[in-house]
Amino acid sequence: MPVTRPAALPRNATIGIISPSSPQRDTARLERGIRYLERLGYSVKLGNHVLATHGGYLAGTDEQRAEDLHTMFRDPQVDAVFCARGGYGCARLLPLLDFSVFRRHPKIFVGFSDVTVLQLALLKRAGLVTFSGAMPSVDMADGFDPRSEEQFWRVLTSRRPLGTLSQPTPLEVIRRGDARGRLMGGNLSVLVSLLGTGYLPPLGNSILALEDVGEATYRIDRMLVQLAYATRAMPAAGTVYGSWSQADPSTHSTPHRDVHEVLSERIDLASGPILSGLMYGHQAEKFTLPFGVEARLRSARGGALSLLESAVV
Repeated sequence: MPVTRPAALPRNATIGIISPSSPQRDTARLERGIRYLERLGYSVKLGNHVLATHGGYLAGTDEQRAEDLHTMFRDPQVDAVFCARGGYGCARLLPLLDFSVFRRHPKIFVGFSDVTVLQLALLKRAGLVTFSGAMPSVDMADGFDPRSEEQFWRVLTSRRPLGTLSQPTPLEVIRRGDARGRLMGGNLSVLVSLLGTGYLPPLGNSILALEDVGEATYRIDRMLVQLAYATRAMPAAGTVYGSWSQADPSTHSTPHRDVHEVLSERIDLASGPILSGLMYGHQAEKFTLPFGVEARLRSARGGALSLLESAVV
């Protein structure tokens, strides 16, 4: 699958901020995230509807949010587009998107959680490498984790191969092996919602990084089973699990089970290595992962995920 890597983020770049999913819970958080970017020397340009609210849980109508996305990519003054936060709503935009806009104007596009929808669709329909990682209203508002911060800016600016992702805790090996493929994945529940839609890139022979938040173990089990069935004919080359950030088990009526037991059972989610414990997901410490770049996942010497090329040009 041919991919396009966006231009590296320049010094004094202009960063566009949009809200493609849910509205801001606290506009002060977005303001603090903007001030963080400005202290680093970046200019910030807000989407016209970044503070809009529609229907209670959407940041504006579908048409407004799609318009902001198109406008930011068309704007020659904007070097990168950051999503303010996640939530829900990106899937509603897909029929409204003109994917030729993103092919003609490839730019850095950053977000995670619900933004997984747009990242996978942009990879499938526009061949664009995007960045699953930190967002202004989430990670930049109140003390960006230093390790995450350093890696975030490096992945957006370095034209050199990014190499092995180094984290303070080792990966856990579920199945041994060594595999290469294009890095894909994101939020599990969002990814599974795209199965059969035509907006999901082929997952066969990829390196799949998966995480989720607030899901009971039985729901994670169900989604992993569905994903395994959907990719049985051509599974991922390797799978690495991030954080699951589960809610208090006492809030669920179904008996609780350690999620790691379920992860260990799903050896049908890849033809090669399966590891867990990647510093990735809904947590302060997290890597920003460039979806679409060539990656290597290996179990030897404690396991590692390596990015074999730069994410920008």
